[in-house]
Amino acid sequence: MVYGYIRVSTDKQTVENQRFEIQEFVRKGELKVDAWIEETISGCKRVEERKLGRMLKRMKKGDVLICAELSRLGRNLLMIMGLLNQCMKQEVEVWTIKDNYRTWLVGIG
Repeated sequence: MVYGYIRVSTDKQTVENQRFEIQEFVRKGELKVDAWIEETISGCKRVEERKLGRMLKRMKKGDVLICAELSRLGRNLLMIMGLLNQCMKQEVEVWTIKDNYRTWLVGIG
């Protein structure tokens, strides 16, 4: 499955820009987002306290998480690296659009 993840920090921000970026990205790649996860929560909150954490528990090997940029996953590098490590252990790919980041799982095992 392909998951689109959108996070804003306050209710004064809009999710529409991130949604548009992800939709354009998947359209160009001839992909389809199977499920969207949107949340308004600080990136400082632990992953387990966010919808993102609950979603990660359900994701399976080969699933793909797409977000606009790495900063949407967490507030600091340590938090983001921990989340990416968790995804790689679960064999879930993470793709970002602005950063052009991809975790490729070829050869992991």
